[in-house]
Amino acid sequence: MQVINFLKDIIRIPSLSGEESKVALRVKDEFKKLGYDKLLYSTGGNVCGVRGNGALKILYDAHMDVVEPGENWKTPPYEPTEKDGYLIGRGAVDDKGPLASMIYGGAAADITDVTLYVLASVNEEVAEGNGLKEFFDETKIKPDVVVIGEPSQLTAAVGNRGRIGLRIDIAGQSAHASDPSDGENALLRAADVIRKIEEINKQLDGESVAATKASTPNENINIIPEKCSIFLDYRSKPGTKKADIIQRFKKIIKDKDKVVEITPHYKPWIMKKDTPLIQAAVKAQRQVLKKSQTKFWGFCTNGSYSAGELNVPSFGFGPGVEKECHTSGEKIKINDINKAVKYFKALPQFIREEYRDTLK
Repeated sequence: MQVINFLKDIIRIPSLSGEESKVALRVKDEFKKLGYDKLLYSTGGNVCGVRGNGALKILYDAHMDVVEPGENWKTPPYEPTEKDGYLIGRGAVDDKGPLASMIYGGAAADITDVTLYVLASVNEEVAEGNGLKEFFDETKIKPDVVVIGEPSQLTAAVGNRGRIGLRIDIAGQSAHASDPSDGENALLRAADVIRKIEEINKQLDGESVAATKASTPNENINIIPEKCSIFLDYRSKPGTKKADIIQRFKKIIKDKDKVVEITPHYKPWIMKKDTPLIQAAVKAQRQVLKKSQTKFWGFCTNGSYSAGELNVPSFGFGPGVEKECHTSGEKIKINDINKAVKYFKALPQFIREEYRDTLK
């Protein structure tokens, strides 16, 4: 139960993106308690436990930050609650459950011929890969493989969709609200564009787009708005180019409107199932969990940097159900945490076996 007690401890510590320092201190203490050989840090707040000094460099990564709790919780979001075999609390699934599993599994792993890095990273919820990039840039570590800890229902994830944030600025003409016909209401024009965005979403294959926010610059309510900004979350599949995504939305607006990129395109990626890393992932899964499925994540992860940008072989794995992420009453099955610890304990030697020829 040590891993569950540790998970409860870090759930109790609020850690919104950019506010992970207190969780990082608690994670550091656990690395020391579990006997990791050394600790590494980067200025943004990442903390990494290291075991071994072998030629094969394996990096486990899971993030410390969580989204805000929101409302409609039946239990206090930062007070972990056990019920019916589940642990309930903000971050239980995304991503402190996978993080705790990696830390404990890594501590017990056979590290013959391996250097194992277990990274508790920052800022994933707001910018997938930025915390990981900062860690690599500062430490100069170049792992041979990366394992992304995120909820996957104990199934190897061979890739994830990408993500880009867009803003569509809709132009209008201001007027006094007492006579709307004197102006052109940008808010009404934006409503028409949002309906077109929903039609685009229905036609997408393997991708999605959602309008998540609309705003005008008006401070008073007695002005017909001359501008309305629509914010979009677009999820892309491997092979889709950023320019093609933006062009989809340029086609549904007028020349006086514009599409603005507000986040980078965090790249989608996918690994072929016959690659050594995925073979190792599946063999470990078969040995430890008696199953050998793979999946493709519909959301975005730090793998968009490790695999999407750096082309480092990567895959994802973790306890928990993806649909629990960001929900009120977020929960994780306690027994799945224990299974994930066993998996992360066994995994390094399965990877070493698949990469044995490169170690000679």
